[in-house]
Amino acid sequence: MHTIKKIIDITKPYWPRIFAGIILSILVSAITGAIAWAVKPALDEILVAKKYQYLIFMPVGIFLLFTIRGILSFGQNYLMRSAGMKLVRETRNKLYNHVLYLPIGYFNRESSGVIISRIINDVDALSRLIADVIKTFIVEVPTVIFLVGVALYRRWDLALLSLMLLPFIAYSTRKLGKGVKRKRKEAQKKLSVLTHRIGESIFGNRIIKIFNREKFTDEKFRNENQKYYREHLRVIRLKEFTKLIIDVMTGLAVAIVLWYGGSLVMKDIISAGSFASILVAIYMMFPPVKRIGEAYGILQETRASIERIDTLMNVKQEETGHIKIEAFQKSITFEHVSFTFPGNTIPVLQDVNLKIKSGEVIAIVGRSGVGKTTLVDLIPKFYLPSHGKLTIDDIDVCDIETHSLRELIGIVSQDVILFNDTVRENIAFGKKDVSDKDIFEAARMAYADEFIQELPEKYNTFIGDRGVRLSGGQRQRIAIARAILKNPPILILDEATSSLDSVSEALVQKALDQLMKGRTTIVVAHRLSTIKNADRILIIENGEITDTGKHEELIIKNQAYRELYNAFL
Repeated sequence: MHTIKKIIDITKPYWPRIFAGIILSILVSAITGAIAWAVKPALDEILVAKKYQYLIFMPVGIFLLFTIRGILSFGQNYLMRSAGMKLVRETRNKLYNHVLYLPIGYFNRESSGVIISRIINDVDALSRLIADVIKTFIVEVPTVIFLVGVALYRRWDLALLSLMLLPFIAYSTRKLGKGVKRKRKEAQKKLSVLTHRIGESIFGNRIIKIFNREKFTDEKFRNENQKYYREHLRVIRLKEFTKLIIDVMTGLAVAIVLWYGGSLVMKDIISAGSFASILVAIYMMFPPVKRIGEAYGILQETRASIERIDTLMNVKQEETGHIKIEAFQKSITFEHVSFTFPGNTIPVLQDVNLKIKSGEVIAIVGRSGVGKTTLVDLIPKFYLPSHGKLTIDDIDVCDIETHSLRELIGIVSQDVILFNDTVRENIAFGKKDVSDKDIFEAARMAYADEFIQELPEKYNTFIGDRGVRLSGGQRQRIAIARAILKNPPILILDEATSSLDSVSEALVQKALDQLMKGRTTIVVAHRLSTIKNADRILIIENGEITDTGKHEELIIKNQAYRELYNAFL
């Protein structure tokens, strides 16, 4: 019942089309039954009674019946399949929208291949729910009922002999269908791994090549592909075995009818026309039964996909508050803030107390893995504190509406994310409805306009996946132009120059100086030469702020800072 309720819920918006398809399918079923019904009068009244003057009406009638049935079948197929396509389109839109609002932590736990596979492959399987499952049940069940009615009307005992096999078919189909669902779920998991491997290989292609690991990576993919092949083959085997059982039962039913019905004709208990009508009805009944069995197998496959989709849909979205903030005026305050990643027991941040005033430039330094990035990730609510309180302008971030908060924040990080689009669109991503003049000005301020003018299509040049057609420094300056265009009052620079050479760093640093003017800026840096002019420098060790001060103070009094400065200068 739960499955039926779920199917009704997800197909409810498309019931007008489905209902129209039902009407057409009932008419198709009625015509199919009429064809079987017409066999007796055609044989008995025309051929047996030798009324050959009516013979001309037989081919005309058959042609008209099949033509009308074909037209009605076309209509109901179109309605059902278009409804299936709409279901796929809307479910995929809904699922993609849901994924966009999931918390950052979810993407740390789940592989991209699993998410992509559910949005593409599992959702695509839903098209068969309407086109192959609902349509089949709606079309074929009435067809079977009509044909059974014809057979029972002509000779009930002969019909019942063949129908005795239906319970065995139903039991076998149900039993094998459960196996289909289980194996389909396993196959979809294996397909998710394949999707992940492909994305991983494309993204990590440079590393694969430099380490000469093409053969190793290929073997790894082949092994995963073989696992998917095996699981998928098991699904096919179970589905085809269901068809085999129905084919065997069909042959047995026809054999019974021929044996028993033939003996009744020989004894003149029934006419040849009645016998032929029953035989045609029984023969025409089992192909729809077979299609119903196939549809049940598809239903079980679809159930597996629905469960995987529901698993993703049931992931809780980011928590958002109810207080909208239009500006940042006072301060960002950490009060005894601690943070532990879900599933871990060791805190990344411990009892952090910090107040960042509006307009301040704060630098955060420390060795890798001590919690610097995690600390700044709490400000835009990528994560929420496990303990303590983080406030912006004296409002708890948990109560601030997430969208309005992020409108006030710009981030430039070491790992620059650019999209496979034009330079213009990547810069304009920072703000809606911007003019070309604003885009050009942002690029100029980020010292990006000069190299953009040298590109083949200038601002209309496509930069490739993740901006691979640009150098590291060029990507950084596009990211800075994007942040300048957004013009946020709070700026987070997360190791924005750490991966650049000295020439690129000098250009990017000039762009960053432009970006930082008049903003509250939090700088996370390995290269301490980039943060000497900060108003305050915080030293983090083991998730705690161990010291704070200006560069001149810390270089004298703090040994850890001196070591870091000398190591990364």
